[in-house]
Amino acid sequence: VASTVAWAQEPAWGSLKARFVLSGSDPLPAPQPLQIERDAEVCGTVGLVDESLTVNPQNRGIRNLIVWLEAKSPVPIHPQRQQPLQPAKLDNRGCRFEPRVLCLQTGQPLQLLNNDPVVHNAAAFLKRSTPFNEVIPSGKPSERIIRKAETLPVRVDCSVHSWMRAWLVVLDHPYAAVTDADGQLDLPQLPAGEWRFRFWHERPENIPGWTRGSTSETLDRGGLLLTIPATGTLDLGELQLTVEQLAVKKKK
Repeated sequence: VASTVAWAQEPAWGSLKARFVLSGSDPLPAPQPLQIERDAEVCGTVGLVDESLTVNPQNRGIRNLIVWLEAKSPVPIHPQRQQPLQPAKLDNRGCRFEPRVLCLQTGQPLQLLNNDPVVHNAAAFLKRSTPFNEVIPSGKPSERIIRKAETLPVRVDCSVHSWMRAWLVVLDHPYAAVTDADGQLDLPQLPAGEWRFRFWHERPENIPGWTRGSTSETLDRGGLLLTIPATGTLDLGELQLTVEQLAVKKKK
């Protein structure tokens, strides 16, 4: 989808924000302890739980929901977003990947770290670039560069510790964001105009829809056309999702 703004003139910029919450009619999911079968003397002491769906018990905010601008043609990039890219860091800490979701751009250094006293590895299931499976000894970081954008978030596993999982969002522009612990999402310095945005979570993958106020809204394979204002912010407000909408996608 190309923007409806004519780029012959100086581009204009706006922002997108929203907050994703679990519907108040659904019970809060209880954190499920993980079964630790490897390196229990280290990994079994930190209280690991299943983080595939994390909901804030105070305000029902949904963490780690991903939004990105989806476009087949080059996207205008705000001047402040064109600075040299600092390394994106994926850490192994407490026998879990930190962060759970990492957004990075093509050509940006990806640092793989290990702050645990045990060996981890990062197996990234890239589709458009060569997949990698890198051993990361304790205190010995490594670095990679991914050259091609991916159409969907890429799963990262630790083959040593089967419960460990992360996701890489690899794009050729900087317009991707992940909800924080309160379910809040902010995407600043977007090019103004009409763009397609993709809404995705690791359990259902494409978000099927949500309720805004009293209105149910359906997405097209997780996608939605939105018009970013030339100045100011498009605020989608509070978007409610149900447990059913966040259920694990059934494999065919």
